[in-house]
Amino acid sequence: MRKVIYISGVTASGKTTAAEKLSKFLDLPFYKADDVYSMIGREIECATPEKLVMPKAWIEYPDFGKLKAKYYRELLKDEPGDFIIEGFPLFFEQDRQLIEKVIGNHFATYFRFNLPFPVWRTYADIKFGGSHIKADFDAMNRYFEPPKHYYDIADPGILFQHHEKYQRVGFTDEKWKLLELGNLSGKTVIDLGCNAGWIGSDCFAAGASEVDGVDYNWRYLEEARAAGIITHLTDMDDFEFEKQYDITLCLAVFHYVRDKEKLLAKIAAATKELFVLEVPISKIEKPALELHDTGKCEYFIPSLPLIVKWLHKYFEKVEDRESVAPDNSHRLIFRCYKK
Repeated sequence: MRKVIYISGVTASGKTTAAEKLSKFLDLPFYKADDVYSMIGREIECATPEKLVMPKAWIEYPDFGKLKAKYYRELLKDEPGDFIIEGFPLFFEQDRQLIEKVIGNHFATYFRFNLPFPVWRTYADIKFGGSHIKADFDAMNRYFEPPKHYYDIADPGILFQHHEKYQRVGFTDEKWKLLELGNLSGKTVIDLGCNAGWIGSDCFAAGASEVDGVDYNWRYLEEARAAGIITHLTDMDDFEFEKQYDITLCLAVFHYVRDKEKLLAKIAAATKELFVLEVPISKIEKPALELHDTGKCEYFIPSLPLIVKWLHKYFEKVEDRESVAPDNSHRLIFRCYKK
């Protein structure tokens, strides 16, 4: 099935720049939905075609939908494969439906740049030379007709965060056995640092009714979403739980988190029954964090006394066992039960 990446946002949100960078990064062509409106403007001799984007203008042009269909066909007629398309018009369900009619059923990845106002101003300054009004920003966002699934992001840079992809090999299957989660019939699970959703898929196979996955790499998350996992695109330090889950998993990601104790407090509040943590353990015995610099990133590995102290602060019972790892690091799995 063809794949299409949609990038939308209000005026001067950085969507075009992001689409250009992503186009080079993924080696995919990209198109501007705004070009469709420029074509319409030329046909009906509208001096300011961008105003037609707003719904109130549709009243004046009853055949506007037909015009859009005509020019989406013109824009995309020669594109046989996957591509990126960006623009404010993608805010509207009708435009997305027209694209689907033109190219057929496809797997859509939709990003909306919903920037905090101070961040948006930095983009607006570039285009408008400092002219920006918060009311206009909020008004444009209110026109948004969200698709069934989309990533609402506040930092365009997250589109380009990536690291070497783990392949599902023996150690992943062995890890699933070591987790010993048993029958998950009717249970809700959230997997923090879910990667491509392999453990989440195992949870579904064990009977879980819902699995959520959190990661900062959207390419991994799209694989997880294809497996039925509800995906959340964010840095782990910025993630906020919106509800409680029966079981929380945090496997091989905790050592990358900047504020570890803060995350543990959030996990404890969001976990009903069981929290399972897998983490490398430092050989330093004192209650400290060991700094590692791989050349790609820095991460801090907790000592065993420190991690045990933290876990007992929030959980009544804590069990540990040896884990497996692709890098031969010493990892432990902690099963933590709520008080």
